[in-house]
Amino acid sequence: MTITFRTIADLNQIYYRSLLTADTNHPHIHLVDMPFRVNSTWQDRGCEVGVWEQAGELLAWAYFQPPWGVMDHAIHPELRGTELERKVFSWALRTMQSYADRTGESFAGTIEYYEDTPNLDKTVATLTDLGYKPIDWSVYRYSLDLMQEVPEPNVADGYVVRALKGAEEAAQYARLIDNVFGPGWLTVDWKLRQLSDPHYIPEFDLVIEHLSTGDLVGFCHCWMHNNVAQIEPLGVHPDHHRRGLGSALERTALQVCKAKGAHTMLVDHGSTNEGAILLSTKTGFQQINNELRWAVEFGSNE
Repeated sequence: MTITFRTIADLNQIYYRSLLTADTNHPHIHLVDMPFRVNSTWQDRGCEVGVWEQAGELLAWAYFQPPWGVMDHAIHPELRGTELERKVFSWALRTMQSYADRTGESFAGTIEYYEDTPNLDKTVATLTDLGYKPIDWSVYRYSLDLMQEVPEPNVADGYVVRALKGAEEAAQYARLIDNVFGPGWLTVDWKLRQLSDPHYIPEFDLVIEHLSTGDLVGFCHCWMHNNVAQIEPLGVHPDHHRRGLGSALERTALQVCKAKGAHTMLVDHGSTNEGAILLSTKTGFQQINNELRWAVEFGSNE
């Protein structure tokens, strides 16, 4: 059975119910940073959530994420390679095509899996049969043990790392994100939803202030599930690069999350983002997985 929801509360419930059925070694890829993703612009852009249940047991869920062109989803590990998985991926195709038709946007709609996911060959066979193709780009996952001594931050003169001042700075935060990731990527509404999410921790929402102007010039937001924390997102305004501000943010995040009880810190980087990879490896992060993607083109370039 397929049900559609549009509310954050429903989707939050779906995420946490999915923990009951997840393979403990291969949970949903975005489990830790769920509050960041669940509050994104999908709900402002007419996207729905597909839910598959049987006798009250959650078997799968999926919904399209416009900011990344990714179909966030989770399928019970014992049901990979079955007809249910085909139904989920087919529903994803229809949903992404509907989004392209509705908005006129062109994009590559993607499905993602860790490279060491059990029975991945069955999933890939289903994806291939439905027209998804592997793309020559992936996301590397890095991990750092917070139970060991972690490096101290070194903040350049004229700057200070602090927590965001809540809704008061939401608009300035969104403008900063525009300058780092491109216009309209993170909206003010998206940021305000994060601030009201029950899993939001104010101390984890770090920014860098340029003291002479009062402008926000960098950001690093952390999320935590159980004893695992994750950085998502992190960035510095282009006019303030090469001052060690990214390193200062990342190392401050380690200190703050460790103080809150996190044992492990995660961060994801695109395989071609050499600068971010170098930053994290210098901090002490080590690659632990590779997230592969399969895509279908939608829109005018189809």
